[in-house]
Parts: sequence; structure tokens; C-alpha cells
Amino acid sequence: MNNNLQIVADDTLSARPALAVNDTLGIPASFSPEEEPGVSRNRALLQVTAESIQHLDESGVINLQHILEHGNEYGCWETPKRWRPVESRHATMRLLLRQRIIDLLPEALQIQVLEDTSQLKEAQGAAGVGPSHILSQSHANRVLDLAVLTFSRYLLLLRMGPSSQLAKGASLDPSTISGLAYDTLSAMFAIAAANLLASPSIRLRAGSAVANASEVGFLRHISKTDLESLSESKQKRAFPEVRRMQSLADRGFWRDVPDVGRDPNATTEVAGEKKQNAPEKDRDSHLPLPDDYVSEMGQRSVWLIKDLAPNLLIVAGEIIALWARTDNGTDKPKAVLARRRKLLPEYLADFVWKDSQGRVIARPPFEIKLSRNTDVRVRKRVAEENLHWPPRTFAHILGLLNNVQLAHLFVVGLSTGGRKSETLTLERDCIEYARNGMPYANGRTYKLVKRHDGELRDWVLPDLAVEALEQQVRMAALVESIGLQKPVRSTTDDDTPSGLARHLWVQVSSGSHSDRTSPFLNLEKALKVYAKTLGMDPAPGGQNIRPHRLRKTVARLVALALTQAPKILMDVFGHKSIEMTLYYILTDKDLQAEIETVSRELRVMRAKEAVERIVAGEDQPDGALPLGGYGGPAALMLNRAIQVHGDRLHQRGEDWGANSPMELAEILTLQGKGWQLVRPGVICTKFAGTESGPCNKSKGHPEPSRCQSHCKHRLEEPFLREDVDGSIRDSVRAYVEAGEAGEELVQALWAGQVRTHVSRFEDLRQKWMENPVVRSIVEEPKQEGVAA
Repeated sequence: MNNNLQIVADDTLSARPALAVNDTLGIPASFSPEEEPGVSRNRALLQVTAESIQHLDESGVINLQHILEHGNEYGCWETPKRWRPVESRHATMRLLLRQRIIDLLPEALQIQVLEDTSQLKEAQGAAGVGPSHILSQSHANRVLDLAVLTFSRYLLLLRMGPSSQLAKGASLDPSTISGLAYDTLSAMFAIAAANLLASPSIRLRAGSAVANASEVGFLRHISKTDLESLSESKQKRAFPEVRRMQSLADRGFWRDVPDVGRDPNATTEVAGEKKQNAPEKDRDSHLPLPDDYVSEMGQRSVWLIKDLAPNLLIVAGEIIALWARTDNGTDKPKAVLARRRKLLPEYLADFVWKDSQGRVIARPPFEIKLSRNTDVRVRKRVAEENLHWPPRTFAHILGLLNNVQLAHLFVVGLSTGGRKSETLTLERDCIEYARNGMPYANGRTYKLVKRHDGELRDWVLPDLAVEALEQQVRMAALVESIGLQKPVRSTTDDDTPSGLARHLWVQVSSGSHSDRTSPFLNLEKALKVYAKTLGMDPAPGGQNIRPHRLRKTVARLVALALTQAPKILMDVFGHKSIEMTLYYILTDKDLQAEIETVSRELRVMRAKEAVERIVAGEDQPDGALPLGGYGGPAALMLNRAIQVHGDRLHQRGEDWGANSPMELAEILTLQGKGWQLVRPGVICTKFAGTESGPCNKSKGHPEPSRCQSHCKHRLEEPFLREDVDGSIRDSVRAYVEAGEAGEELVQALWAGQVRTHVSRFEDLRQKWMENPVVRSIVEEPKQEGVAA
């Protein structure tokens, strides 16, 4: 690890004396350590304008860093734990700007800088003068002084100035700044430093980085060619950063911008064929999990939660008691280990494993593979093994406990649709109940909120998710209380847990005890291991299973429900009322956007399928179903639209191709805004706001309860034909029976059913109009009208 990036395991910053107040700036020397980034930013802006940051000297930089809580050491950018992403909050980052730039210089320049510094320090000792006087004589160190000053100023500007592209006038959050500083900005500052070091014509003024910054500049010595020499991934981050700098410069906040303007010597092509752009790489977007995959993993997870987990909690409690009985604190660790290895298998051999119904579990309903066995001795011999039932070793128990935790995680992830960072914020007291008894999970969300530490929010929970979370709380406490199988005798290490842990997800390992008391963070790797444990594909659909795919799966399920029926969503999530379901959707604006996108795609795909089936039906021999089997008045409209679209293609000299159905589907649905499913198999093709129908004459959204079979916007899917045919048959039979019994009112009721159904599908109308009873029913109103 480079020594410029220091990761401190403790979550507190190194203790340093508070700086004195800067009389010029009037910045206070102390502040509350728990203030939010926005509060410290506002206090800093009361003392220093964002426009003046580019002119600060070293003293001003240190004072401003101090009030912004980024450390008291010049040239060291610190990011407190609470402002770091959830995944890395167990550490505090300190970035040494000077050393980071040196590490990224070409090797020859690194050697030059190090030798220069070493020689000057020797001269310092011989001359008996201060380090600043000697080091100021080195051109390399003057360049690095200038780099550190410029770097510090720019980081402060990102923290205080209008640097964010998400919200007007907002600054970047501290975690984003720390990432930029370590990666993109460090690379750019190293390029500028290398150019200055290699330029003999540029000499910097001794002992005055501020004057050099004003006269010579620093980042302006970066050219477009320099940035293009970076890797493709770094270019994608560097050029947007240059645009950010230019935007800040245009508003007077910054003036040292890389020179990436157009090369005046470059020629412009004025003739010839248009140059084709390089094909863009496919974006590795998160795909929803396949339906059958979710179903299978869901069933196996439920078995782990409901049937296996209660047994494991009992066993875990007995292990804690056994550990206490077998160690008096004075025996040799090897002797304690030997006793435990003898007694635990004996206990497990006699333990009766029972499911939630009280039945003995002879073997799990599916194969469990304990991959990456947690027992070190077994790992040397076996990389992956099938679990021989019942479990016989300490490693087996911990492996099963870990997979029960992942089952909890899978259920909670699918129930809340939360992002990885949001799921990790759930704590052991996260479940709360509203006055009406509705359970919620309290956590934090970070995306699309202005607070750098996130914003409190809650998720409505179905019963299974509540059970999973409550069981996870008990399991986490037990896992943390299980000491090492081989005790460690140490006066500094305490084997008893603190009891103050709040994190919900824990490390489950037979290795170091400290691992089991630290939070569990690597969800991507864990889900892949979980899939392998259950004997399932870790990359369903060709993409690794990952936390965000659970969120995408939720979005797809909700979209299907909204385009089919909200009752489906209630069943999927186990919600007790439609209000609970709608509240769950409306609380997450970002999820709403994803759901709407998927919903539109589903509507377009439904229209595309209808177009393809009607077109395919035209090529079928006589006797095939007309209109591709579709019914309703809108089927004729759809067939006419296909003909018109085909004529337009012909006029343009094009043939009906593979993309034509999709093009027409997007037109017919207004890119997914129309074509709403009002009931199973019945689609309303009208556009809300522009067209009306029998159900809603105010041109609003369709009213499913008032959908009429004769509406010109009604399209019926082919699978309904069999049901409609049977309904006509049964209605005709009931009509005849009512007539024979002299029940005129009942007969009129069945006549209405025949008239309603007979016109829904063209081929069924032709078939049943040959029936004299049906023909008399359909023609009867006309005859009465003539007689009247």
C-alpha cells in the first residue's frame, strides 16, 4: 500500500491541538465535532467567500480545512468516518497530497525528487539552517509546494463552491471529493508536476508558492494530449473534471484550468464520407433476476428462515454455554480445543433437527454446498463440499448460520427494494410499528438527497421480512458471543463482546473472533457464494447476482403488477391492503422512475407482440385465426394501422423488416404511455387526455369497472377466445332452458349475455351466427325496432 493513503482502523481522527484563530479570516478554532457537512460549509462561507479560495495562502488553507472538518495538517486531506460511504465507515481516510503526486510521477522523476530531497536534507544538517530555507532552493520541491497549494485550494472549492451537477449551487459531498482526490485529480496534478519538472524554461520563485500560483499557474500546464495519454477509464473521468473547472472559471471561482482547447494546427475534414464513431460499449446495467430464479431462490430461502434457522439458534446458544464450561481461563488453549472438538460433535450427534411443523428433518429439501469452508483444516483439503446431514462440526454450524443470514438478506432486499448502502444502514432496532400495527424498517437513503450522511426513511415490511429481521437480530447477538474454538490468551484482547454493536449484518467466520464483531459489508461476493451454496447459478441470465439486481427485480415486479393488477403486487409482497402497497411505491421517487420505465417497456412489448401476431397471421393458410387471434373493435383498428405503416414504408422504398413491429408499437403506444391493461386479457388502447370512450367520457384514464365490449378502443388477447366461446355456448343453453320454462326475464338476461360475447371475436361471431338461436337473439332488437 502506498504510504500516501493511510487507513486508520479507529474511527476517530488523530488528536491534534486546535489551531489558533486566523485574525485575517476570523475563523474560529473550535466547532462541534458532530456537525453536518452543510453546517460547517455555511459557517466557512460566512468567513470566506468561495471566490476567494483560489487566493488563500497556506495559513488560510489550514484554517479552512479545520472548520470544514477535513483535518488540521497542511497537505493532508482527511474525511471523517460519518461522511464516508457505508461500506468503508470502519476506517478513516487521510490522503497525503504531496506523496500521492510523487507516487504517480514517472519513475525517473520520482528518483529525481527523492534524491533532490535527500541531498538538500544533508545540506541542511551541514549548514545548520531551517528546512524551509534549504528546500526552497530545489526546483522539484518548489513544484511540489505549488502542487500541494493548488490541490488544497481546489478541494476546498469543491467542498464550498457550486461544484455539483445534481443541484444548482450545491457543493460536492465529502465522499465524492475524497474519491476524486485520490484518483482523477491526483493523476492530473501528477501530469502538471511532471510537465513543470521537465520544462527548463520555467523557473519558480523561491519560497513563494502563492506568488508562483499567480504568475506561473499549475493546472494550465496540462494539455489535451496529456489527458489523451491516460487510460480510457481515466479519460472518462478527467475530461468531465476539466469541464467542471472551466465552468467554475467562467463564474469567477477558479482560474487555473488545463489547456485542452482545439489545436490550432489541426485540419478540418471538408470532404469525403462521414467518419463513423466508434461503437459504444454495452453498459453493464443491472438486470432483473429471472422469474423462475427468484421463485426457486425464494423457496429455498424461506426454508432456511422458517425451518432451519430456529434449530441453529438453539445450537448456537448451546455452543456459547459449551465454550464457557470447557474453559476456566487457566487451561492451555490446545487442551480446551481438544475438549471442544470432542464434546461439540457429541452434542450435534444427539440433536434432533425439526422443521416448523415439528417434523424431523431427515435431510434438507435441496442440496447445500458449503463452499469456501470456514474450517481452516478442511479448506486445505476441500474447496467445496456437499453438506452431509446432519451437521457435525463447528465449521458446519457457522457455515449454515452465514447462509441463514444471506437468506434474511435476500428476503429483506426483495421486500424493500433498497440499495446496497440503504440495506447496510439497517440496525438492530430498525423495526417499528405504526399505530395501525403496520411494520416499518427504519434506515437511511443516500441517493438524490442533499444531506451527505443520508436521510432517514422507512420501508413498509411484509410479514416474512419482519420475521427475517427479528430473527437476524437474535442471530447477530449469538454469533458475536461465540468465542474462538481455540481460545487466545491475551491481556489486551477481550473475548467478550461489547454489547454496544448496532449493525444488523455480521461477519460469520470460524477464524478471528474480531471478525464476528465487525459489520458485514461485501454483499456482492456474499450473494454469489449464497447462490453456489444453494446449488444455483451465481450469474443468472449471464450477469452476476448482486444487490442492485434485487432492486431491479422489485421494479419489474411492481411494473408487471401496475400493468396487470395491483392485487398481484399485494400478493408478491404479502401486504395486507392496497394502501400499504401504494405507500411502499410512493416513498421511493427513484424507484418510481425505474418502475415507470419498465412499465412503458412492457406496454410497448405488448403492442409489438400484437403487431407481430397479426402480421404473421396474414401469411398463414386459409383457416387460420383472423387478426392473429385478437378480438375486440380495436383489433380492426390495429390491422388497419399495420397496413398504413406498411404503405408508408413502401413509399420510402423500404420493406417490412425486423424493426418495423417495434417502430409501429412505439407509435401506437406513444412510447409506452398508452395501452393499459384494464382486466386480464383486455387492453384499452385509448390515449388518456386526448380520447374518450364509454367508460370515461371526460378523456381521462380508463375506468376498468365500466369497460364495454363494443368500445372501439378495446383489444382482447387471443387466450380469451376459449372462455368467450364457452360463455356463448353456456348462455345459449341457458337461454333455451329459460324459454322452455317460460321464464321471460331470465331468458332476457341470457340474451344480453349472448349479444355481449358474440361480437368479441370475429371468427366466433361468424361461427355462432350460423346458429338459429343466436341469430334470432342478435336480430331481435332490430325487428322490435321496425315494428315499433
